[in-house]
Amino acid sequence: MNDHNTLSSNWMASKKWYLEIAGALLLSKIKTSVLLLAIAIFVVACIFFPLGRSYFVIAAATMVVVIVWHTIRQLMPIYCLRKEETRITWSQITLLASFGCWLLVVLRILNINKDDPSYILLTVSGAVLGWIFQDTIKSVVAFFYLRANNLLRIGDWIEVPGHSIGGIVKGISLTTVTIENWDTTTSAFPTYILHSEHFKNYQKMMEGRTHGRQMLKTFIIDTGWIHTMQEEEVQRLRTVVNDFHGHNDGYQEFFITHKAKAGMLNIELFRLYLYHWLMHHPHVSQEPRLLVRWLEQKPEGLPLQIYAFIVDSQLASFEWQQSQIIEHIIRAMAWFDLQLYQTASGYDASNGNITIVEKQANYRRNIKENGEIL
Repeated sequence: MNDHNTLSSNWMASKKWYLEIAGALLLSKIKTSVLLLAIAIFVVACIFFPLGRSYFVIAAATMVVVIVWHTIRQLMPIYCLRKEETRITWSQITLLASFGCWLLVVLRILNINKDDPSYILLTVSGAVLGWIFQDTIKSVVAFFYLRANNLLRIGDWIEVPGHSIGGIVKGISLTTVTIENWDTTTSAFPTYILHSEHFKNYQKMMEGRTHGRQMLKTFIIDTGWIHTMQEEEVQRLRTVVNDFHGHNDGYQEFFITHKAKAGMLNIELFRLYLYHWLMHHPHVSQEPRLLVRWLEQKPEGLPLQIYAFIVDSQLASFEWQQSQIIEHIIRAMAWFDLQLYQTASGYDASNGNITIVEKQANYRRNIKENGEIL
């Protein structure tokens, strides 16, 4: 028994398709024996029972379809594990062709024509079965559509926003797509969903065959901190930026010398600074687009959006670089005397004291010459 299982496993592990099929048939020896028995009964029936020959032919054809289905079901996990896309497609075509041949055999043997009363019954039964299995039929069509246009492969990272589906494709069949979610659980859904609805395939981006992975972040600036830069503020800004980046940083020296001038709005200078900084960032691509832009004014403040592409597309590397960029943006806001908007919390409300004084309150933060907040 162990030798039998070892032999079948070795054949299924082979790269040759005929050994894989033989291994799958050998592994399912019970169903193979039933098939051989059905063929033997069919031969005997053809010789000794000519009147019952048709029914035995249908039974033998049915058994062939069952064996083909079972064999392909055993081989599909191996094909998916090896990412053998061509064999996946041909195995599904073989399964569909075997079912089509079985249907033709049944129709041929029953010899039903339009004048036969059973024709109406067959038509109604076909309509009912078509309605019941409409999702299966649509999935079969979707499978060949996706394979013909090379839209889906084993190992692709896909996302279907309409169904909150997202993960790595682990298996593809005529009727089902299996994915591994990010929490390492497994989900399966009908193949037709990828044909009838919008889905995203991130694999090209993950393999580094694009300009990078999109970073789209918005920071809402409190408009109460917008003001015109004075000469002393510009001088302080030059000192802070030089101390942070170093005096040998060419593009920062150009920005400070030619862009930072008194009379400019601090938000304008802040936007220009971020754009120049991202333009020279080693992990940010300038293609297909790099934008630092103001969005439509909101009641909370003025939104500043960073629209860039990070060349590190792998999840861990991308999140690390994105976090470092966000942290630098927040740090640089203090240099330009800007502040993010934040809705008042319960702590702010409970610690807010209303006092009537003659002196006007100063709601702006005080900043030292080195850029630190007092």
